[in-house]
Amino acid sequence: MSRTYTGKIHVGQRRVTRANGDVYVYERHTQYDRETQKTVTLKNKLLGKLDPETGEIVPTRPKSRSKKEASASIEHACLADILDLVARETGIDKGLESAFGTAAAQKIATIARYLIATDGAAIPRMEAWQVGHPTPYEEGLGESACSELFDKVGKDGDGQQKFFASRAARLETSPSIAFDSTTVSTYSSGQAEARQGFNKDGDGLDTVKLLTLYSVNDRQPVAFAKQPGNVPDVISIQNAIRQLQCFDIDKPVVVTDNGFYSQANMAEFARNSMKFLTLASPSTLWIREIVDELRDRLDSVSSVCSFDTSVHCASKMVMKELSVVRQRSRGGIAAGEAETFSRRLYVHVCYSRDRATKDEQRLVNDLFELKRLVEAGEQLSPAGEKKAEKFLHCSTVGRGGKLKVAFRDEAFREARKYFGFFALVSNEVKDAEEALKSYRLREKIEELFNVQKNGMDGSRPRVWHPDSLQGRLFVQFVALGYHCYLTKRIGEIKERLGTEKDGKTKTELDLEVSLKKWLEARSLIQVLEWFDCVKTTSVMTPRGMRRWSTESVKRDQLFLKLLGI
Repeated sequence: MSRTYTGKIHVGQRRVTRANGDVYVYERHTQYDRETQKTVTLKNKLLGKLDPETGEIVPTRPKSRSKKEASASIEHACLADILDLVARETGIDKGLESAFGTAAAQKIATIARYLIATDGAAIPRMEAWQVGHPTPYEEGLGESACSELFDKVGKDGDGQQKFFASRAARLETSPSIAFDSTTVSTYSSGQAEARQGFNKDGDGLDTVKLLTLYSVNDRQPVAFAKQPGNVPDVISIQNAIRQLQCFDIDKPVVVTDNGFYSQANMAEFARNSMKFLTLASPSTLWIREIVDELRDRLDSVSSVCSFDTSVHCASKMVMKELSVVRQRSRGGIAAGEAETFSRRLYVHVCYSRDRATKDEQRLVNDLFELKRLVEAGEQLSPAGEKKAEKFLHCSTVGRGGKLKVAFRDEAFREARKYFGFFALVSNEVKDAEEALKSYRLREKIEELFNVQKNGMDGSRPRVWHPDSLQGRLFVQFVALGYHCYLTKRIGEIKERLGTEKDGKTKTELDLEVSLKKWLEARSLIQVLEWFDCVKTTSVMTPRGMRRWSTESVKRDQLFLKLLGI
């Protein structure tokens, strides 16, 4: 029989050893949470430092007065209001509290808000930033406290997965889930997963691969995982399928680029009854046959895409035979044997004249450079040698044996036949324009990676151990949720401004046009920095508290009103 829940708060001590050997003693207040079935920390109070000789607790120097004790304060309240709005609308802070408990959730949310508000400033500066900015965690978060948090969160796999599940639960019905990867470079020799592989930044360092699931409809990151840097994208699909199956997402369509394309991956999706949309190259033989079959249909006005007239689209349904290697013996098929089955696939072939022209010009430039290298007698890479054998004809002339290099025009014409073509393969999306639109929305995940590296201090994570890196990446992931919501919300505001004219005066319309031009000329961080200048001063007087805020122009007031503040 289980014990009766009392709700009692337990008071104990916790000792923390710093890197320099000093031992700090904290008074910790904990309580059991029946919802999360975890013991959560309610409050930590520093009692002092342990004397190594006597073993007694020596009080540390007193801190400066807290905000509650001060009779007057000046805070950047407008920025805090904007970030509080995001937290309420997205449910991010609530999801963190459910997954990690109140104290850890407040710390994670505070660091995430600091990263987005400062465009990824260094963590050691955060404690000073907190002085004038209201944050979920009121006490100052120094560098050592952040390091401890990263390590703690990185080890808490249960909390991370609960938070991912909370993000997935808020997605709309039948979402398109983009799945893509990026690499994070590191100087640390303590990162076991940092290995030499395809480095997307091209800096030659060891990398850790970061795999992300992103809802293109909701414009929100859903989950992420890290892998060793030498693992190729094409074999990462199986774990992504298993991760998605853990979430309660209604009929998702997984969208990937050609780095994840293979018939084995399509078979995995089909066998797990999951919908997918993937980019396939015309260099694949069975795709090339369909491209040849649809050429005539693509050379017509009726095939022009309605939302992009520079692209022609045509589709064909095929019954494709797929096979997977069984991991367990079942249904008369032994483990290790191939199981073959057929599935209905929709192949959407697209042709872009602009893309064809660029592809042709790129090949021409490459061939002239290749011809120059061959004539100069320089050593070619294996790929260069293969390309030279295909597109160049080399011979000697005269007694001196002078080298003569000519182009193979037939090979060039054959290669040019498929310039500008690309194919989208799906077991769910039947319409070519719908498929193209979903795939183009997938490109938003590339913007997400750019923000994480350049706007979240994520290009060179300065942590030494795998758990700390996982925790830091998780906090950056939370910050991306704030960033994505604000970007989407501001985009929606810009679309509305100056369009609905009924019932509006000329003055109101002119104000909307002015706000639209102002927003279009600024990035998200520039908008946040603009409103960070709005300060609220609070002074306690004998007749009560008096407050006032920095004045703002009507354009700024309109933006805050449309944002929902």
